[in-house]
Amino acid sequence: MNNGLLKEVIQDRCVKVSVLADKIGISRQSLHMKLNGERSFDQGEIMALKTVLRLSDEEFMSIFFNDGVDNLSRKETV
Repeated sequence: MNNGLLKEVIQDRCVKVSVLADKIGISRQSLHMKLNGERSFDQGEIMALKTVLRLSDEEFMSIFFNDGVDNLSRKETV
């Protein structure tokens, strides 16, 4: 997961963390922990973030699935 990119999108969309947490159904503290990589987002939260932040498919994949794609690419080239 690309936490930095998610934080950038949140800032670019001018969404307050407290409002975002409320809209996806978790506490502000929990959202902070997830944004800082201390906890993981579950599937429902990920889909809610996609909807609330109006993420494009490209943004969505870059934020939530870039690690797996990068790792697969490296394995194929080795």
